[in-house]
Amino acid sequence: MRNGGSKAKRQRFAVLAVLGFGFFIDSAEDVALPMLFPAIRSALGLDVAALGLMTGVRIIFQTFSGPFWGMAADRFSRKWVLVIGAGVWGLWTSLCGLTFSFWQLFAAHVIACLGLGCLYPAAFSMVADTFGPHDRGKALGTIAAIGMLGIVVGAAIFGQLVGASDTGWRWAFITLGLASVVSGVLIAVTIRDPVRGAAEPELEQVITEEKAIQFRFHVADAAQILARKTVWVNFLQGVFLLTTINSLVTFFPTWLVDDRHFSQSHAMLVFGCVVVSLAVGSIVGGMVADSSDRRWPRYGRILISQISILVTLPALYFLLIRAASPQSIIASALLAGFFIDWTRRGVKQPLVQNVIPPELRSTAMALTEFVQGAAASIIIILFAGYAKRHGLTAALMILGCGSWTIALIVTSLYYLVYPADAVRLRNAMQHRRQLLAEVDIA
Repeated sequence: MRNGGSKAKRQRFAVLAVLGFGFFIDSAEDVALPMLFPAIRSALGLDVAALGLMTGVRIIFQTFSGPFWGMAADRFSRKWVLVIGAGVWGLWTSLCGLTFSFWQLFAAHVIACLGLGCLYPAAFSMVADTFGPHDRGKALGTIAAIGMLGIVVGAAIFGQLVGASDTGWRWAFITLGLASVVSGVLIAVTIRDPVRGAAEPELEQVITEEKAIQFRFHVADAAQILARKTVWVNFLQGVFLLTTINSLVTFFPTWLVDDRHFSQSHAMLVFGCVVVSLAVGSIVGGMVADSSDRRWPRYGRILISQISILVTLPALYFLLIRAASPQSIIASALLAGFFIDWTRRGVKQPLVQNVIPPELRSTAMALTEFVQGAAASIIIILFAGYAKRHGLTAALMILGCGSWTIALIVTSLYYLVYPADAVRLRNAMQHRRQLLAEVDIA
């Protein structure tokens, strides 16, 4: 028994480490093009419009490919979906470094982006079958934190490569693609695909790969996802959470330079420190939400979501309106960064895992990312003109504090729908246990 427990712990550690490394590379890929673009622009004779086009295409293709990767991960082996999508597909990123015209770079970048949509859905489902309902927040927060560090480390490495030679941007893409392939190899040789439902309390001692086949994903089953009211609240809350988070990620460095007169180097340094605070906060938020869930299973995570949003809101307001000195700006930014991702990692994602059957979780994650990401992107694009006319501070007050306030209000709706949806899943898992027991007796 002791050996079995030790093996399970090693497997959980392997899942966190290897998937975390995949998220680390994925985060670096997300920021590679904008960070390398000044060098690319000089080498290929491009203008800023080219960056806008390629960035927009990346968001569209990554968002729209997500549901297809999600259904593939639910239907087939999640491990091999990750090996192909997050690993082998990285060769297209390397190919970006071997292009000599805009259209060559555009084509390679578009194809590379198709693979970026596979990581979240497959990893989301794999984590849910490796960690029990009361431990998923910490697991998701840890993986996300490792991924966020990819932004910081990627920025440092990209800067060194670009500064070393005119072809540095090419080596950055090539190295990034090869690192992605390495992540695929690590996934292939280090972790196993857990049985769907293996971490559910009702099934963990009785489910096997052979028995799980009878619950295999079919496309028609995806309608069950939309039958859960918790998912709809998750959609709505996520739109406003991501609007705030994405707008700050997009505009915060520029706001520091234009509105608070930081130098570009100091602005990037502050941004890097905020990302580190965000990473630490993701882990802590996941742990706190898990602890609250153990104590109050019906409402614990929802309560932590409200508390974290309430703490973040005045920090954002002070940052944008009241903070005047560099010290107060940095302090309020670090405070907001620490709490701003608690809800997404410790609450939103585990709540979906706790109301959706195991064989549908990759698709559910892909749908939530699709709806929330697309809607948040549209809102931010629509406010780009407003920012141009009225300034970044005014725009961020609406996109940041305004959206965050709406998210706080929407969070209360979980109290009305989540407890019943969670009980429904537990009853369904208990019914499965009975079915499996009847098969064993027969």
